Amino acid sequence: MNIGNLDELRKRATEMLGSGKYPFSENTRDELRTVLHELHTHQIELELQNEELRRVQEELVETRDQYVDLYDFAPVGYLTLSAKNLIKEANLTLADLLGEERKSLLGRPFSRFIFHEDQDIFYQHARELIAAKSQRACDLRLLKKNGDWFWARLVCVPQQKSDNRGMRLRIAVNNITEAKRMENEIIKAKKLEATALLAGGIAHDFNNLLAVILGNLEMAQSDMLIGRSIAKELQTAREACLSAGTLTKKFLTFSAGGEPLKELIPVEAFITDAVSLALAGSAVNSECFFPEGLWPVEVDAGQMTQAIANVISNAREAMPQGGSIRIRAENVDSVPGENRQLPGKQGAKYVKVSIQDEGVGIPKDILPQVFDPYFSSKEMGQEKGMGLGLTVAYSIIKNHGGSIDIASQPNSGTTVSMYLPAIERQIVAPAARAELTPMLNNKILVMDDEEMLRDVTRDILEMVGYQVETACNGEEAIELYSQAQLGGAPFGAVILDLTIKGGMGGRETIKRLKEIDPDIRAIVVSGYSNDPVMANFKEYGFFDALHKPYRLEDLERSLRAVAHACGKNFSRV
Repeated sequence: MNIGNLDELRKRATEMLGSGKYPFSENTRDELRTVLHELHTHQIELELQNEELRRVQEELVETRDQYVDLYDFAPVGYLTLSAKNLIKEANLTLADLLGEERKSLLGRPFSRFIFHEDQDIFYQHARELIAAKSQRACDLRLLKKNGDWFWARLVCVPQQKSDNRGMRLRIAVNNITEAKRMENEIIKAKKLEATALLAGGIAHDFNNLLAVILGNLEMAQSDMLIGRSIAKELQTAREACLSAGTLTKKFLTFSAGGEPLKELIPVEAFITDAVSLALAGSAVNSECFFPEGLWPVEVDAGQMTQAIANVISNAREAMPQGGSIRIRAENVDSVPGENRQLPGKQGAKYVKVSIQDEGVGIPKDILPQVFDPYFSSKEMGQEKGMGLGLTVAYSIIKNHGGSIDIASQPNSGTTVSMYLPAIERQIVAPAARAELTPMLNNKILVMDDEEMLRDVTRDILEMVGYQVETACNGEEAIELYSQAQLGGAPFGAVILDLTIKGGMGGRETIKRLKEIDPDIRAIVVSGYSNDPVMANFKEYGFFDALHKPYRLEDLERSLRAVAHACGKNFSRV
């Protein structure tokens, strides 16, 4: 019964009493007055309650509008995903970030707005999120309606549905593009500074090697050695040249990481090299444990040596008074689940390399930062280094599809664990090649923009019996190759420099030459080993790749491989 009905009843009752039609006794009249008083009291109470309800309703509407505004116009985007990853709710901020109308977002797959290369990041994140049932965050790129993308940080919370049928995700989306840009600028600036410092050390070592080369060559030319063998001086100069080449490769690895030039090798090979490199002249001992049956790993030996050496160097610096570093390798079938650097391939095999020191350890609060670019817990300076060792190691391991993890306790030492992709078989030694039978087609075309390098390559090859023509750029090489084809005297192999200053380099030249001769066998050479062409030369149409400076035996090995693949043999007079 509402208030209007009560008013009507009271009015009718009053009229009936006043009409005299009802002969009530005095007692009855008193009772009616009491009832009317109670009705009036109830009416007042109901009016007060109704007023309170109206006030509460107005407050609820105001609060609802306030929270709708807070939700829609929050500084970050909000959305709710169904168990099938469909967008069920979204605020206006998210719609604005994606350049869409809010209503057009509802019911669409969230994956539609994730940059294609980052799809796996989100799905892996969602699986971990639901398994952990706790809040987590990830960074990825989201796509706008116009095709542009931006960096976003997603903070996700899983929530059980009210009917207990599946989970839904509540996600906050924050645009971090500017933060990423600033982070990259800081990294670039620090890297330039660090590279400049490193270049000074490289220049010092390189000049020392040049001094060795120059001194021995001058001795070889000296009148004092006339009539004597100069083999010793030339051998020393040769070794210095090879050391210089190794030095430049290390610099390239440090400065850019580079594409790994992978080969199947045993871990013992590069670990022992890394130990020798990192512990030379120190008071720290090493203990290596390599069990029988270790799987070979598919890695770039040079880069992996540097990664291991960097970790060992950090361990050495953590023990200024000396101590022992224990290095252990073992076959494993998986990587710890919390490690997010690994693609997580089913059935993958790894060799785990653990490096354990007896040093001062790393405080817990800075442990998560040790792989960050240019982070260091050490003092800056010539003796203390630049805090790049673990960063470079992290980059190299990651570029190999591996993983690196660290565990440490202050005053209890540190253990760095690396997981390297492995193959579950043993390395088979290559069969000895049969002696090559001389043939007439021993013509080699050499393309390089450095005249001295063209000349010395030609002289070396002619010395061992090859016929050589040279070109200074791609255009000239194409012309010479075409003429040889038309003249019936084709080249048996082509050696192309990858980079030609101001002209056509090896990458474009091989494309043009393959149009002339699809069966061409070309060897790409470069002093910049980090170029993707050098790491994946077959994908670019080359038969083999050589890194400058290369030895005569390396060049001959490559030419023999060409001859073997072609069913041809080059004559060596």
